[in-house]
Parts: sequence; C-alpha cells; structure tokens
Amino acid sequence: MRKFVILICAALAVCTLAGILAGCTQNAANTIDVSSAAEYDEAEFIAGLREVKDIALAADGESGYVIVLETDNIGLASDAVFLRDTLRQMTGAEESFEVLAPSNVRSGDKYICLGENALSAADTSGAEDDGYIIRSIGENIYISGNYALNRDIADDGTANGIYSFLEDCLGCMFVRDDFSYIPESSTVWLDELDVTSNPDFAWRRIYQYEVGQNDWSRRIKSNGTGERLDDVGNDANRYWGTWCHSSFHFVDPDIYFDEHPEYYAVIGGERRCEAYGDMQPQLCLSAFVTADGDKKPAYDIIKDKLTEDIAAHPEVIYWDFSINDGWHPCECEECAAAYEKYGSHAGLLLLLINNLAKDFPDKYISTLAYQHMRILPQGIKCESNVNIVIAPIQTSQLYSYKWGANDSSAEGKRIIEEWAQVCDNIFIWDYTVNFSHLLLPYPNLSVQKDNLEFYLDNNVRRVFHQGSREQGDEMACLRSYVLAKQLWDVDTDVNALLSKYITVTYGDAAPYIAEYIDLMHEKVAAAEDLDLYDSPSAHAFDYLSTGSISKYQSLMESALQAVEGDETLTRRVEEIAVNVDYAKMYELSLDVVGKQEAFERFTERVYEQEIARMHEINGFTDEFINTEYPQYLGRQKTYLALAVVIPVMVASAIAAVCVVAVKRKRNKTGRQSDKDEQ
Repeated sequence: MRKFVILICAALAVCTLAGILAGCTQNAANTIDVSSAAEYDEAEFIAGLREVKDIALAADGESGYVIVLETDNIGLASDAVFLRDTLRQMTGAEESFEVLAPSNVRSGDKYICLGENALSAADTSGAEDDGYIIRSIGENIYISGNYALNRDIADDGTANGIYSFLEDCLGCMFVRDDFSYIPESSTVWLDELDVTSNPDFAWRRIYQYEVGQNDWSRRIKSNGTGERLDDVGNDANRYWGTWCHSSFHFVDPDIYFDEHPEYYAVIGGERRCEAYGDMQPQLCLSAFVTADGDKKPAYDIIKDKLTEDIAAHPEVIYWDFSINDGWHPCECEECAAAYEKYGSHAGLLLLLINNLAKDFPDKYISTLAYQHMRILPQGIKCESNVNIVIAPIQTSQLYSYKWGANDSSAEGKRIIEEWAQVCDNIFIWDYTVNFSHLLLPYPNLSVQKDNLEFYLDNNVRRVFHQGSREQGDEMACLRSYVLAKQLWDVDTDVNALLSKYITVTYGDAAPYIAEYIDLMHEKVAAAEDLDLYDSPSAHAFDYLSTGSISKYQSLMESALQAVEGDETLTRRVEEIAVNVDYAKMYELSLDVVGKQEAFERFTERVYEQEIARMHEINGFTDEFINTEYPQYLGRQKTYLALAVVIPVMVASAIAAVCVVAVKRKRNKTGRQSDKDEQ
C-alpha cells in the first residue's frame, strides 16, 4: 500500500511538472531575445548588392532604368515619385529612374513597370486582397497588385509591391514616420525576380499617432488608415463609413426622442437618451425588430439613413450599426423576453444586423460584440456579409488567447471561438497600450504572434491594433512597425526584424537598446499579468522592480554616451530614456532624490518631444508637470520623512521608557537598602 501511494504521488508530481512546463512553453514560445538574432551588417549587405547577378539595376552611379506609370493613375503617382527618389539616393544615379507614361518610353530604355498599363506583361492572377507580384522578364521589372476591395479607391496592391521591392529586394526599411533607412550602393545587382505575396489579414490598421503622419501608413502597408469622413464619424478608418458606437447616428435622439421615446432604452423605469450614470444609454432594439427577426415599421428609419449615407459615400465598403459606448441595455419587457430567449443581449441586435445585411448585400454590415453584447446569442447565424467586431477590453497583454492560460485570455479565447462558429467575418479590435500610463515601459511584443495565429484559425481577417492617439506613446514607432509586419506575415521573425530595426535606427546605441528590450521582456515573464490599465506598482517585483529600473537607467546612460554628438540619434534614444525616467518617477521606493532627478530630465524631454498627455483621459503635460507629479513627489517626501522620524521617535520613546524604568529600579533599590539599614 505504501509503495502504491508513493507511485501515485510520483505520477501526480510528474503530471504537475509537465503542466507547468507546458504552460511555460505556451507563454514563452515566442520570446523576445533580440540579442540572439544575427546582427545586421550593412557593409556585408552592400557587398552582396555589388555581386554580379541577373539584373544590373545600377552600375557605378548610373542606370538605364525608367519607371513606367499611367499618367491618370493618381493613387500611385506619389508612390512612383517615392520609388524614384529612393533609387536615386541609393545608387547616386540622380538623372535616372525618370517616371514616364508608357507612350514616352524610349527604345533601349529598361524599365520598372508599375500596375496596369500598355507595357504590363506579368501575370497577377496569384495576387489576392491587396497582395502583389514582383517579376522580372529579361531586364525589365514588373510590380503590380490586386485592388484590395474597390478599385475606385486606390491601387493598393501595386503600392504594397513598390514598398516591398524597396524593403525586401533592396534592403530599405521604413522604420519611422520621419526616417527611412536607405543603404547606399552605386552598383546594384539583383537576382531574377519572381515574388507573389498576399497578406494574412485583408484589413490592417495600426491606430497610432505616428502611423498617420507623412504617409508612413502606406509604406508599412497599414491599409486601414485613411481620411476622416466627419459626416459619418469613421475616425479615419479607410473603407469604413460609420465606425463604431453608431446607433444614435441612425436614430438621432434630437430628431426622434420627443415624439418617439419608445425607440430608446428603458432604464430605471424611464425611457432615456441622455447620459445615465456616466454612460450613454442604448436603443430599445425591440422597437425595430421582433424576437423572431421580423422588421417593425421603425426599422425603416435605420435603413433609410444607411441608404442616404451610402449614396454620399458609395466607395465605402463597411458600415457599422452598434451599441453606444456603455452598458445600460433596455429593461423593457419585450427586450427582456428576447434576452431570455437567446441567452444574450446581442440577440435582437444580430437579428437587426442580419436584416440590414440582406437589404445591402454588396456591403459589409458590421457591429460590435462588446460589453453586454459580447456573449453569443443562441440559435442565430450571421449572414455572409455580416462583420462582427470583437473588442476584448478585459484582456491580457502577457498571455495569448491561443492558450487561454489565465482568466482574461481564457475569456477572450472563448468569445472569439464562439463567434467564429456563426460568423465568417471576424474583426478583432485589439489593444496594445497602457491607457493609464502612456509613457510607462510596456513589454508586450512576445504575445502578438500567438494571438495572430489564433485569429487566423478563427475567421479573423481584419485587425485593428489600438495604441495611443497621442504623439510620443511608449516605443510607438518600433511597436507599430513590428505589428504592421506581422499583420502582413504572421510568420515574421520578430527577433531578426528587431535586430535590423534597432541597428539602423539607433546606430552605436543599438546594443544597449536591444539589451533593454530583451531585459524588459525577460523580467515581465514573472508577472501575474500585463493589463491595459496597470499601475507601475503592479510590477514592482518583476519588470519595474528597483533593480530592473536601475539596470534600464544604466543602459540608457550607456546608449546616450555611445551616440554623443549625434543630435538625431540622441533624440531617438531620449525617446526611450523618457520612458525609463517615468518608470523611475513611480518606482516603489523612497529614493526621493533619484525620483526628483528623473523628473527634471523627464520635464525637459517631454517638452522637446512634444508629448501631449500622460494618460488616455486628461493628464495633459502642463497639468502633470506643474501639479500631478509634484503632488505625488510631495507625498513621497512626507513618507520618507515619516520613515525617518517615526523610527527615531519610537527609539526615543523606548529609550525614555528604559531610562524611567532604570531610575525606578534604582530608586526602589535605594529604598530597599534604607529599610535594610534600619
């Protein structure tokens, strides 16, 4: 019996260990370890360009190539000019690579042919979504692509091919909105070209301030970034009309509430359309459709408004009808009965959306699975052109949905998998930022690959990565670039990508920046989680411990010393140093002197970098610098004073008690001696 118990215990121990190891593997499979990747060597790369191959793009600063583009292709005109200027800078062939219409190409010209025109000769049948082909036929090069969703908007695929030709074939790297890395070689040879590349996700947007600047979104193939359509509120999301939280756009309370309060939710026994408990109320969806999905007369209000919007923007593909940004579902009896019937508040909403999808079959009709609408209603399947936007704000940035290894990631995993069973078009609204502390170091790069793989397995073809709308979010350019690459190709080697990115962006400071990124990701692995609203103290014993912050400070000092005298590189390093100073300012310690020094550096740098906010809501720089942080630091000084004074007071009190006790003992002893003498 004893041996049996021992065997059982041993088996349990093995299983437990296996489970732990499996969990570790699941959450460390895509670790960030930039230092382990092969370091990018520019001299070696340029030597490779100079080796004789099939196609001589340039020789000793001269080239016989022109760029061919139809003159009426306005969408590609700026991309063609960018290609021309980049090739001229790269090769020194300043009179070459002229952009010409096909009819102006001269006999003997070699050419790079862009898109569809009279000289097009390459088969583009393999290009899908906004994918592209890059092919050489003889010495001529053809770059052409598919029209992503609507050829009236832009030749997206060809533009993607242009920028990929520069990056993948010629070693350029569009690392920032204000800087493109261009290796310079007067002689450039290329192998025969035969490339077909299609994106893993059809619609891709990195919602970050920097991505919208200087056409950077186009160079990194973030095809969801566009112009703002203020009349429908699409917030500059390309191919979209209404974007989100749009129900009152279609049923405007200013127009309808007075005469038809029954269109709006019952909350606390009353029909309401104005903010209630700091949140917007919703529509009473049972006023528009029955619990069986039949249209009611009021449905035509929504349909007619959508018809009007589409007429104003016929080029738009996606139209959203979704709940307002809040809770407060309708409490009327008819809505309550539908909630019970479908096991979800989303039942009536999805019935309404399906009706719109059938009425507008050439558009995607979208809605949010968000807040009380995230639970899948039972017994309803989405029409083929319905798009479900899942916004798992109760999420983890440390544990992937793919494994569901903690409560928040498990919840997100369940919701996505359930909706994927009834909808062919899932859109993920992902969050990649600490909303409470926009400048706090936030090591969340390692979780993305597993998440993206999970999305592909669950009908997700559209991803919106939400960073910060403010300039200067923590490592904004680096994170945006890496995420954009992964959205095109989930199998991107992130460590190799980061190695080159850091080398070409930070110069001699690169080894220290790489070590900083590696160290953050190593230390955060010990955290319980990485949340969207984490306070610095939540990580006081992992990646924001006093020891970790001290090491980060040392790395920043070394990085700045390494680029001393180079104003541009110093500025880029200081963009990261400001994050480290912010971490020091909120370090869980009583190092008031160190915090004050960090605050002084921080104050100077945030104004130089034109950083507007510290937090998503409020937290403006002036307020933070002049009021918020000084008050915090004042409390820290008080705590430090108390930490010094209280022990001294306690020690003094103890000493006083001891002195009194000794005196009493002496007095007692003296009195006893007097008695003895008597």
